[in-house]
Amino acid sequence: MKFLALQLGHNATAAIMEDGCILGVVSQEKFDDVKNSSVFPADAAQALCQRQGWNFSDIDHILLSSRFIYSPQAFETVTDRACRTQSKNPLRRWGRLLERGHVGRLFPGIFAQARTRLRARQRKQGDAYVSENLSACGLGHLPVTRIDHHLCHARAAYHGFAEPGQSEPALVFTLDGEGDEISSTVSLVDGKGGWTRLASSPVESSLGWIYSATTRFLGMKMLEHEYKVMGLAPYAKSYYLDTYERLFKSVIDLDPADPMVFRSRLNTAYFYDYLVENAVGERFDNIAAAVQHLIEERVVAWIRASIARTGVRTIYTGGGVFMNVKLNKRIQEMLEVEKVQFLPSCGDESLPIGALYHFSAEQGMETTPLSNLYLGMAYSDDQIVAFLDQENIRDKFSVEFVPDIDRRVAELLAQREVVARFADRCEWGARSLGNRALLAHPSFMESFYTVNDQIKARDFWMPFAPSILDTHASRYLKGFDPAKNAAEHMITAYDATETGVQDLRAALHQGDHTLRPQVVNQKANPRYYDVISHFAELTGVGALLNTSLNLHGRPLVATPKQAMFTFENSGLRNLALGSYLVRKI
Repeated sequence: MKFLALQLGHNATAAIMEDGCILGVVSQEKFDDVKNSSVFPADAAQALCQRQGWNFSDIDHILLSSRFIYSPQAFETVTDRACRTQSKNPLRRWGRLLERGHVGRLFPGIFAQARTRLRARQRKQGDAYVSENLSACGLGHLPVTRIDHHLCHARAAYHGFAEPGQSEPALVFTLDGEGDEISSTVSLVDGKGGWTRLASSPVESSLGWIYSATTRFLGMKMLEHEYKVMGLAPYAKSYYLDTYERLFKSVIDLDPADPMVFRSRLNTAYFYDYLVENAVGERFDNIAAAVQHLIEERVVAWIRASIARTGVRTIYTGGGVFMNVKLNKRIQEMLEVEKVQFLPSCGDESLPIGALYHFSAEQGMETTPLSNLYLGMAYSDDQIVAFLDQENIRDKFSVEFVPDIDRRVAELLAQREVVARFADRCEWGARSLGNRALLAHPSFMESFYTVNDQIKARDFWMPFAPSILDTHASRYLKGFDPAKNAAEHMITAYDATETGVQDLRAALHQGDHTLRPQVVNQKANPRYYDVISHFAELTGVGALLNTSLNLHGRPLVATPKQAMFTFENSGLRNLALGSYLVRKI
């Protein structure tokens, strides 16, 4: 059986499965070059099918990764919930002012009914959007099943990484801004694979919306720049706790009646308004540190309470809030947690994976875990040669065929050159895992400044990350325990050892000496493992500085054309494009 799953809306994504095995996942942003694109992912679906030699007519079933679907236009109004005072719609701003005044206090039901009618109209428009686009792709005749948003997050986290035939029970936590009217869930997977949702939190009590609204309040883009808030937080001084006590502590906590549920004293959909009224004049770094502290404290307490209630100490996490690697660091350090698996790139781009796993499991199929995250497109040397010729690249740059390109890359890196690596299948999700990567020597701060100033143009406080050989992980990462978490996907953080601070100076957070590692094993990516191994032979350092191959504000590169655009429009001097080394001389 062949299934196609689609995430529609924020970071629209397609995924395909055959007989319980995920064959490919790719986001629409890779094709229209718009970060987190919400365009219907027809291009992504077509590319995945072509790679497998499928036609759309070969697909047996379509899966949608939410029960409620919004058109891209309607989705913008949904995200406005977190910042009504800055809504683009003047009627919505006026209505919000009325709701917050005497009229709203006297007649709250009127506004609740108005929101209900608006959402119903938006969902009707979303249904039409789905029908029109599926028909335009020639898929309109196929059966379509919609699967709950948070169930998709949970299924992706568990089925993607649980060992086949796992008999021990596990808790699966999901946490995001909102999805299908809720913001968090706790589920129990018993030893026989049965699922029970133990608890869920309403959208009005959303830790995710609090963090996103704070991101917007700090002048950054919500649903995209939350990682910048996390990166800024360690630079605050200890008196950020005063800001936490005044602004954040009392807003949201666990429900005393059921500590697996969050309860807020105000509707978190309006948290931006709360900050406008109460946070003006607070230091920006204190606000960042305070909201980070809130997230860490509440989520750790939530997980601890759930473990205490169930006695289950193996956990899985999914949903966009768990993209926060500092939060994940706190979780993996919990004594109550015996084993933890953080779903990599666990935002909405992960939902189609969960939809496929859930549907196939419900059909009684045996599912196959993800062996790695290299699930996108690949280009042969013949295709790369055709591209180089078509674009007349040899007329502009030095182009050399290098039979052992991986060793050459390692040699250039050892010479403190920065190299872009474009090889094999591209990574799914938001993290560079070596195949679409900007690489540099991690021991020298000049690497940090070269990559940041000449290529990435990122905020000065944001760190890069290291790719570390599995043989060197304990040397660089305090408390590294692969039995508890293998740390293969840059989705959690560690304190650096003294050796880590010395060898990985340019690839750690300068504010607190933490690392967001990709621990590389030979099975997952043998060629990239060889690059780092060659580099270690030359330098004695078993790691590389690794950041995504893209310009600031653009998606992670997927195609040769995008790689060359990045090369031509930055200070980058070396591009390993397949077996070809392109250089600016």
